[in-house]
Amino acid sequence: MEAAAVALTSELASRALSRPAHGLLHPVAFLALALLVVNDHVLKAVWPGFVTGKLSDVAGLVVAPLALQGAWELGQWIAGRWAGPSSRVLAVAMIIVGVAFVSVQVWAPATDLYRWGLGAAQWSLHALASFVAGTPPPNAVPVDMTADAEDLLALPALAVTWWVGRRRQVSAA
Repeated sequence: MEAAAVALTSELASRALSRPAHGLLHPVAFLALALLVVNDHVLKAVWPGFVTGKLSDVAGLVVAPLALQGAWELGQWIAGRWAGPSSRVLAVAMIIVGVAFVSVQVWAPATDLYRWGLGAAQWSLHALASFVAGTPPPNAVPVDMTADAEDLLALPALAVTWWVGRRRQVSAA
């Protein structure tokens, strides 16, 4: 009886891990996202400096590839082609995020594109809030961001993303 319960629990956990975008629900991903939000909205104001600057980079490098993979998986699921988590999709998501991160830190045109792109994304939320409130929308402005090659020290955080994604794939197998 106990063996059957363990097998059932294992099967249910395996099915849950193989759901589209479930990598974002891994405790490490959830903690990284929470750290990103708290760090950007509280800690940087209270304790600006090297540590808080790198915390956001590390957290973002953990969450962003999992979010990209999750978006791909949801698209596959909607199209009826969902076949479970893929190492290839995870690797491509990590490469895309890594290349974008490096580019933003060391290449001025990529930095400007990031600043304006994130500013546009934030503007859309502020414009929606203004519309609901019946007030005029704000102007779109780029976010403040300083490119810093020292931020590349955060790149090993991608190894955490790989670990989270691979654990999900092994568990779902």
